Amino acid sequence: MALTKEEKKAKKEAKRLEKLKAEAEERKRLKNEELKREMVAQARRRGELDKKWRDLMLKIKEPVFKQDIEVFWHSFDRTVDKKNHYINNIMNLINLADDQFQRTVASFCDTIDTMILNFLTGIENISEENDRRTAALLKMGETESNQIKTDHNAAETHLQLLIFHGHTTADTLAWTTRGENLVKEDEDRNKYASERENLRSHLENSYNTMWDDYKAVLKNYVLKTAANQKAVRRLRRKENLMADIIASQAKKIADSDGLLRKLRNELAAYESGTKQAVFRDRRDRHRSACFRLKQILFDGCKTDTKQMANLVKASDNTIEWLRDAHKKGEKILRLAALCRKFETQREKVLPFGLSIPHSPVQSKTNLRRLQSDDSLVMKAISTTCGLTRLWQKISKAELTRKALAREKMLLEQENALLLLQIEQQDSNQFQPETKKCICDKVTKRNTMSKPVPIDGNMEMRKYCKAR
Repeated sequence: MALTKEEKKAKKEAKRLEKLKAEAEERKRLKNEELKREMVAQARRRGELDKKWRDLMLKIKEPVFKQDIEVFWHSFDRTVDKKNHYINNIMNLINLADDQFQRTVASFCDTIDTMILNFLTGIENISEENDRRTAALLKMGETESNQIKTDHNAAETHLQLLIFHGHTTADTLAWTTRGENLVKEDEDRNKYASERENLRSHLENSYNTMWDDYKAVLKNYVLKTAANQKAVRRLRRKENLMADIIASQAKKIADSDGLLRKLRNELAAYESGTKQAVFRDRRDRHRSACFRLKQILFDGCKTDTKQMANLVKASDNTIEWLRDAHKKGEKILRLAALCRKFETQREKVLPFGLSIPHSPVQSKTNLRRLQSDDSLVMKAISTTCGLTRLWQKISKAELTRKALAREKMLLEQENALLLLQIEQQDSNQFQPETKKCICDKVTKRNTMSKPVPIDGNMEMRKYCKAR
């Protein structure tokens, strides 16, 4: 069955709508690809700017790095000199300690021998002095005893002589008197008796006086010899004490004999070369360690010299690159100044304008605003900040074109709906529409804010979804 004119027209209109929809989808795809390329280019450019910024900061910090490296280099030199001085000082101290040890051992042996000899000599001197004093005291006591005995014998002899002389004289006088004068015998006898009594009393007095003198002399001898006896007793106690001291010193000497033998063995071992070999081995180890440290330090110095040369070379290259970058920056700034010179007065005052077209439906209902179903565009706009004026103008033009395309699509849909209703009315098949117009649907829409100036630079605020 052949199609009617209205059906052909409707089919043709449907094909045209499908073609328009396909073209819109193709434009949308192309725009998405363009936006993706732009995002990749912006990311690459941002990476390059970050790299240039790091290089610039490295160049700015280069003098500080050089100064720190010089300080570290001087500190390293001072540390090397200090370690070398410490090593030399330690070697000198080791040699001095070795010499001092030998001298100390020899001096200790000499001191011990001298002490033993002095001790033995002192003991002998003390014994001789004790014997000499004891002999002197004994001799003095014997001499005084003999003197007392001699005085006693002399006194006894003198007394006997006096008695004999008295008897002899008395007999002689008696016989003489008796022979010459008998008359006076009684008188003479009486006189003789009286003289005899006087003589006897005189002799008794003399004997008593001599006896008292003897007792006084004996008492004086006892008193005088008491101090000597005390001295003798003190000397005996001192002798006993010295004997104890000698015994203790002998014990100490016996105890120190083992130490002396040990020291003599060590001295013999040292003199034989065993300890000297140990000290020589230790000295050789220290010298080898010192040589290794010096070699390591020299290698480190060479490495540091190479690194410094590489660093200087890299710094020179960096300086050249920064000079080129500075020239390019000046060139870009001059070009930007030239571009600003050719801007119109309207672009300087209102760089984005305010003539944003609105659809008739939006002007009537005030419920619909500009929106875009392109999620990639929304994401690109929301993640991009700090746009330049050129990019802002391009974004404004693109958003305006998107809004016009959407309004055109809505008008075409409304036109198709009206035509369908007219055809139904002509064919008497018109029925009340239970569905609401798609324009009156209350849906969640995305709102976009206008670009505003921030801090003197024209920037696009991030587009956010309004719930």
